[in-house]
Amino acid sequence: MKQYVGFSAADARALAEIASPMTGRIPEIVEEFYDAVRRDPTAAGIFSTQPHSADRLRAKLADWIGTLFDASYGDGHFDRSRAIGRTHVRVGLPQDYMFTAMNVLRLRLARDVRSVTSHDSSAVLEALEKRLDLELAIMNHAYSDNLIEQMQRLEQNRFERRLGESRHLAIVGELAASIAHEVKNPLAGISGAMQVIRATLDDQHPHCEVIEEAMRQIDRLDTAIEDLLVYARPKPPKRTQIDLAGLMRRVLIILREEPAFATLNVTLEPSPRAVEVEADEAQIQQVLMNVMINAAHACTAGGRIDCRVRETDDGARIEIDDDGAGIDEAIRDRVWEPFFTTKAKGTGLGLAICKRIVSAHHGTIRLADGPDSGTRVVILLPAPTRHNPATKGAAAP
Repeated sequence: MKQYVGFSAADARALAEIASPMTGRIPEIVEEFYDAVRRDPTAAGIFSTQPHSADRLRAKLADWIGTLFDASYGDGHFDRSRAIGRTHVRVGLPQDYMFTAMNVLRLRLARDVRSVTSHDSSAVLEALEKRLDLELAIMNHAYSDNLIEQMQRLEQNRFERRLGESRHLAIVGELAASIAHEVKNPLAGISGAMQVIRATLDDQHPHCEVIEEAMRQIDRLDTAIEDLLVYARPKPPKRTQIDLAGLMRRVLIILREEPAFATLNVTLEPSPRAVEVEADEAQIQQVLMNVMINAAHACTAGGRIDCRVRETDDGARIEIDDDGAGIDEAIRDRVWEPFFTTKAKGTGLGLAICKRIVSAHHGTIRLADGPDSGTRVVILLPAPTRHNPATKGAAAP
């Protein structure tokens, strides 16, 4: 680097000759520098929150300025300048601030050099310019290297976290398979037995209500196990061309029989034409049903759910609005996490499964505030791939 900027032994000697008179001016230079720092909100905020005291920061700057006029320019000084660049990364100081700060020091030091030099100061000023360029190059290089290292560490952490999640998912998958074998099949037997017993009783029998409640709880357990299996062992989508507007109409017909929808006003805004996407119909139906059931649970008696399916330039957009209590913004991102739920009952897997299915279709699903109150769920799915018939079967060039 010294060769690149042209800093020579003669330059070092020129600076060393004024070391003594410059030393007395360093405290004033340091104060002027920190006055400039305090006038910049970003820099002032960063330095004011650091664990080091202001006096320690001033002492470090004063020590560094003193070394500019030291004729012995060895590895120790190089390491010191690199440490300054690394510190800027650690405290979050933008890289361009190094250039601004160096310019503040450059102007002040040049003024003092002129005042302490009894003869022509041009040679000393040129040496100082080279030295400061050298310092800035070292700091900037260290800044870039350290920033890359930090990014690599972050990426490594993300990779390790994803690996941990994958391992966790594998364990969940094994557990789910075990549950399916050990619990799901016996549940089916218990459910069948309960139905046989219920069939032997007339509707007025006092045990009918107990049996029907037991069957509801069995269904609930069966649903929870199915959710766990779907999340732990997802299947890749089997894509066919489907009409989303037609699928939504069918979903609403199915849900009409659900108790949660008995007192709700559910509307589907008419679509002027079919809204086609390439998707796994069963999986998208599961997404729509999960979102609709969540919306129903958020509403009170007499509540409202409004649905829309529209074609967009990029594909299709589904919106489902409810007028429930809404979701606090502080936890809005967490609702997609597996096993996170705000309900008294539930596995916390419904929306996690929805997100996984939509992502597998290269789409997005997100929450937003409803038009008046409540919550809006927005699902975006890409347009189907268009094949040009003219090129079908054509030979490759």
